[in-house]
Amino acid sequence: MSPNGPIHEAGETARSAINIFTQAPLVLALILMNVALLGILYYVLSQVYERRAKDQELIYQEQKEVQQLLLNCVPIKKE
Repeated sequence: MSPNGPIHEAGETARSAINIFTQAPLVLALILMNVALLGILYYVLSQVYERRAKDQELIYQEQKEVQQLLLNCVPIKKE
């Protein structure tokens, strides 16, 4: 086995991949579209997560205010 075996194999694999992309550019276009779709999904889901966190904080603050108002309205029995 020659010392350039793995490097040679990697080069052949890269050459064959490039050859496939030149013969069928649709494959490259589909790969690029899949990568773009993953990027868009990551962005959208991160925005949804941030919005949910903000909504959750607003709900918590609203409930805290309502609880404080109810606490002030209910008379405390003193015995």
